[in-house]
Amino acid sequence: MTKKRIYLSLICVLFLSCPLSSWARRATPTPTETDIPDTPTDTATCTITDTPTITPTVNVALGKKFYKFDAMWTNSSDPLNDPEAIAISPNSGHMVIADSGNNRVVIWDTDGTPLKDIGSFGPRADWRNPPQFNHPCGVYVHPSKKLYVSDTQNNRIVVLDETGMVLSTWGTQGTAPGQFNLPRTICVDHYGNFWVLDSGNSRVEIFSALGQYNSTFGSFGTGDYLLNIPLSMALNHIDQAIIADTGNFRFQVCNSGGAAVTSAGVAQEGFGSGVTQQGWFGDGPYQFKEPNGVVVTKDGWVAIVDGQNEGINFYNSRNGQYEFIGMWRVKDDIITPKYEPRFMGIACDADDRIYLTDVKNNTIVRLKPLAEKDAAFPPTPTPTPVVSSPYGGNGYPIR
Repeated sequence: MTKKRIYLSLICVLFLSCPLSSWARRATPTPTETDIPDTPTDTATCTITDTPTITPTVNVALGKKFYKFDAMWTNSSDPLNDPEAIAISPNSGHMVIADSGNNRVVIWDTDGTPLKDIGSFGPRADWRNPPQFNHPCGVYVHPSKKLYVSDTQNNRIVVLDETGMVLSTWGTQGTAPGQFNLPRTICVDHYGNFWVLDSGNSRVEIFSALGQYNSTFGSFGTGDYLLNIPLSMALNHIDQAIIADTGNFRFQVCNSGGAAVTSAGVAQEGFGSGVTQQGWFGDGPYQFKEPNGVVVTKDGWVAIVDGQNEGINFYNSRNGQYEFIGMWRVKDDIITPKYEPRFMGIACDADDRIYLTDVKNNTIVRLKPLAEKDAAFPPTPTPTPVVSSPYGGNGYPIR
């Protein structure tokens, strides 16, 4: 018994002599990753930024660059004020500019030297007298040297002789056939008929060479082949209308909406079908923010100027598909430091040079074609960021 008591006493002494912390460590399980608190260390800190992540769309090729800056003009002694439209005389090559804010039409030579100004503010357009205008926004120079002016806020077309005197007028304000609500672009087809873009009524009206009403197509809306305040139009070599459907951020190609009349006076039926409509809101290929000028170049390309994107998109109309082929942007060319334009009108001359009206800086800009060897952009595609329309929609998707 004595030995047993001694052994028990030794065991008790050994037990009491061990630190309790070592037993605690043996009893505590190994922590897992979920048990480790998120307390930052001295060498790592958490940084929060408000920088949004831009998700790029599918890469798209920028196509080719066909033009570069050539010249810029303004008139400091008699400055322009909101030059909305421009045409090139087929006879002299002179620039004919709708100087809308000054309620006149001005004529400059090919070097930008002012030659003549026509018109003043008012409602009168009396035969064989100087015209009065109210914000003219469209000009067309006929090979006969007659000048046709869209007297936009007087809601009429004014026809002038080569001296600038009134020959006749067409139209009154309204929505009936032959009436206008803010007419703009004037074009002539191969039969000699005049096509007028009736912007405020979101339609196109067609008149004979003498100003007699023929037909109308187009109406207001956002659906297929409807128009939303279109600002410009051009006719191609087969008399299709390419329309800058500005409010819908796209362009449309349409045939005539009614009977056209040939030079022999024969009515041609079967027009009126839509050909294509392309574009949506944005700043890449097939994208627009303010398409407001259209011209068909000497090579048969469709050039569409975008006032908010500060440049031009080019489309190939010769194959009937109207596919994007390239663009020109102010930011890709050297014009003048910190130049921020808002281009509105566009025209093309016999040498395939392009003229642009800049309503923000009240200037005229000319571009000249590049040599083919200099025309290619780098082949690396550039992603375009996602851009949401500020008007609650994304326009009409391509095809």
